[in-house]
Amino acid sequence: MEFLLRFVLIDVPEAFLLLAIGFAIFNRSVFEDWKKALLFSMPFSALGEMLGLLQVAYQPKILLMFLFFILLLRVVYHTKLLPSVAMATIALGSTIVAEFVLILIFNSQQIYWIDILEGKWLQYVGSLLYLLVLFLFCSIMRVLKVDLGRLIPRHRHNRYLFMLILMGSVEFLLILFMNTSFFIRDNNSPLFQFYTPQFQLVFQLFILAFFIVIVILFRIYINLTINRVEEETETPYLQNINDLLTAIRSLKHDSLNHYTAINGFIKEGLFDHAREYVQHILKETVSIEQAAEASVQVLKGIKNPAVCSLLQSKMAVCLAERISCTITISGSGQFSFIKTYDLIKILGNLFDNAIRATSHELEEDRYIHFEWGQTKREQYLYIENSGPTIPKEKLQEIFQLGYTTKKDGEGGVGLAVVKSVTERYGGKIAVKSENGVTSFRISFLSR
Repeated sequence: MEFLLRFVLIDVPEAFLLLAIGFAIFNRSVFEDWKKALLFSMPFSALGEMLGLLQVAYQPKILLMFLFFILLLRVVYHTKLLPSVAMATIALGSTIVAEFVLILIFNSQQIYWIDILEGKWLQYVGSLLYLLVLFLFCSIMRVLKVDLGRLIPRHRHNRYLFMLILMGSVEFLLILFMNTSFFIRDNNSPLFQFYTPQFQLVFQLFILAFFIVIVILFRIYINLTINRVEEETETPYLQNINDLLTAIRSLKHDSLNHYTAINGFIKEGLFDHAREYVQHILKETVSIEQAAEASVQVLKGIKNPAVCSLLQSKMAVCLAERISCTITISGSGQFSFIKTYDLIKILGNLFDNAIRATSHELEEDRYIHFEWGQTKREQYLYIENSGPTIPKEKLQEIFQLGYTTKKDGEGGVGLAVVKSVTERYGGKIAVKSENGVTSFRISFLSR
C-alpha cells in the first residue's frame, strides 16, 4: 500500500513535472495532450522505482533515467533527437539542482540523510519540498516564456554554435552532478554506500569525452566562421569588380561606335563634321571627368573602405550608362553601428535598383541623387532616381520577396533584403514615387 501511494502521489507527479519542465523550454504546455503526458509519466516513474528497489547507485541511476527520458520522448511524442536531448538535459538537471537545494535546506537545520531515513514525516516533507522546487522551476520558465526553439538556428554555421552550447551545458551538468555526489557523501555519511570510485571513474570518462567533442565542435565552428567571414568579405569586392568590368565593356563599346563614326566622316571627306564630332566628344569627356573628380573628392569623406569601393564601382557604371550621378555626404555617423556586410547589402541593392530604373529613360533624363547625412535626431540615407513611376497601390508590394517588374520574372530579392536589414537594426524605410521620380529614404535614430 505504501509503495502504491508513493508511486501515485510522488513518483508520477515527479515524472509529470520533469516532462513539464522539458516542454517549458520550448514554451509548450504539457497539457496539450495529457494522455500522452500520462503515458510518458507511468513508465518513467516505474523505472525510477525499479532502480531504487535494485539499489542502483546514484550516478548510473541518473544516467539511465536521462537515456530513458530521451527514449520516451522519441517514442511517445516523436520528438527529434536534438530537442529530446535538450529537454532531458534541463529536466534531469532540474532534479539534481532540486536535490541539492533540498540537501542545503535540511543540512542548514542540522537534519541529515540518516534523520530523513528514520522519520516518515521527514520523508514526506522532503518529497513535497522536492516537488515544490520542480514546480517553481517549471512555473518560472512558463512565466518567462522561454523558447529554445527560437534559438535553434536554421543555418549550418549557427547549428554548430548551438551544439557547442548544448554540449557545454551537458558537460556542466555532469560536473555539477559529480560535485553534488561529493557533497552528499561528505555531509550525509549513510549515502557513502551509493558512492563508488568505479562509477566516479565512469563519469569522469564521460566528462572527458564531452570535452573532446566540445573541442572538435569548437574547431569546426571556428573554421566555418573563418570561411564565412572570407565569403562575406570577398562578395562585395567581387561585385565591385564585376561592376567595373561591366563599365569598361560599356565604355569600350561606346568608343568603338565613336571611332566608327569618325572613320565614316573621314572616308566621305566630311572633315568639318569629323572635327565637330571630335570636339563634342572631348567636351563630353571633360564634363564626365570633372563630375567623376568631384564625386571622388566627396567619397573621401566615407570612412568605410568597402563602402567607398562600392560607391566608386556604382559611379563607374553610371558613367558608362550615361547616368548623371551626384553624391552628397554630410556628418560622421554613416551607420557605423551596422555591420559592413549588411551595409553593403543596403547600398548595393538600392543603387542597383536605381540604375536599373533610370536606364529606361532617355540619356538626357537619366539621373541618380544620393545623399547620406544626419540631423540631431537621426541618421539617414536618401536616394532618388528618374524612371517609371510606381503606382501607389504597389509601393508596399515592392518590398515583398519575389516581387519584380522584370519581364523575365527574375529578381524580386533586393528591396526585400534592404527592408529586412533595415528593420533588423531598428530603422525605417520610406518610398515615394510620382511624376517619373522615385526615392527611398532609410533612417535610424541617432545613437
